[in-house]
Formats: sequence, structure tokens, C-alpha cells
Amino acid sequence: MFLEALRYPFADRARRNGTAKCLATLLLAGALLRTAAGLWPDWALLAPLLLAAGPLAAFLGLVGGVLAGEGFPRVASAATARLAGRLFGVGAVYLSPAVVTVVAVSYVVARGTAPGALGGVTLATLATAALLVTVVCAYLFPSAAAASVREGLRAGLRRDALRGTASSSYFLAWVGGTVLVVVAWTGLAATAARSAAALLALAWGAYAHVAAAALLAESVDRTRYW
Repeated sequence: MFLEALRYPFADRARRNGTAKCLATLLLAGALLRTAAGLWPDWALLAPLLLAAGPLAAFLGLVGGVLAGEGFPRVASAATARLAGRLFGVGAVYLSPAVVTVVAVSYVVARGTAPGALGGVTLATLATAALLVTVVCAYLFPSAAAASVREGLRAGLRRDALRGTASSSYFLAWVGGTVLVVVAWTGLAATAARSAAALLALAWGAYAHVAAAALLAESVDRTRYW
């Protein structure tokens, strides 16, 4: 399962083309976001920000096609937009609790509102709670996302979408996919915007997301009747 997923982005010509399209959308989105950052704090930054939504949606749609087990859709198609919308919708539902928890804990830490005598214990408890919420949300999200891109947004929000998450196949696939994606995001954060390393990080990011989607799609197929 792992080896097949790692080969998936370059397994044949269609998949190589699809992975290249993923990289192209990331490059275009990155360029537009950098342009927006350069315009800050001018209101003109809204134009490149809005334009960046297009390639980012295309990237989500391409990865969503892999997660659905259907391969890469055409970039400019209704199917790509539909898959992107489903991924965005289910992500907003499943990842919002983690975002809210992390922001709330960060606010408490920044303001220093915890009592002095219990400050250390309180902050440690809050940090642990934020970590647990984040891990749980991140663990459930891929299974729900797979159900969503295959059967519709409502399917991803049902309890049945999480049925296979207790299986070893899903757990191992989630660990592998998480490592790929985390390494990709870490590489992007650690590289300068205008450098060869940044281009390599973007290329790895495109590969990692496609491989992770293929890995999780295979694990969901194996646990469908679990």
C-alpha cells in the first residue's frame, strides 16, 4: 500500500501530468500570494488574494480526484470545482474545532490571564488539550474527506464516514500521509521565497499531497466494510 502510493504521482503519463498540474497550481498560487504580501497594507492586495483562490481551488480539486479514487480531473471543469468545494466544506467542519482551540489557547498564553500560582499547570493543561483536539480533528478529517468527495458533502458529515478510522490500515495510512504532508509544509516554511530550495519544496509539496491522497484513498477502500 505504501509503495504503491509513493509511486502513484509518477506511475504513468496521466498521473505525471496530473502531478505537474498540481505543481503548476501551487506555483501560480504562491506567486499571487507573494504579490499580495508585497502590497500590504494597501487594499490592492485583495485583487491577487482573490485571484489566488482559483489555483488553490484547482489544487484541491485535483487532490480530491485522487482521494476519490478516480484520478486527476481536468483542471478547468465542473468536477474539479465540485471536488474542491466538498473538500473545503468538510475541512471547515472537521478542522474548525482545532483552529478555534489553538487560537483560544494562544490568546490565553499571550494575555497571561492564568492565575500566577496555577500558571504553569494551567498552561500545560491548555496546551495538551489543544494538541489532543488538533490530533483528533486531523485524524478524522481524511476519512470524512474521502466520503465527501465520493458521495457528497453530506456523506462526509455522517457518522458512517468515520466507521473505518479504528482500523490499523487507516491508522498506518494516516501516519504515513501526515508525515508526507508535514514534511512538505515544514520545507515550505523553512525556505526563502525566491530560491531554488523554495521551488524544490513546492515540487515536494505537490508530490507529497498526491501521494498522501492516494495512500488514504487506498486505506479507505480497505476499511469500507470494516
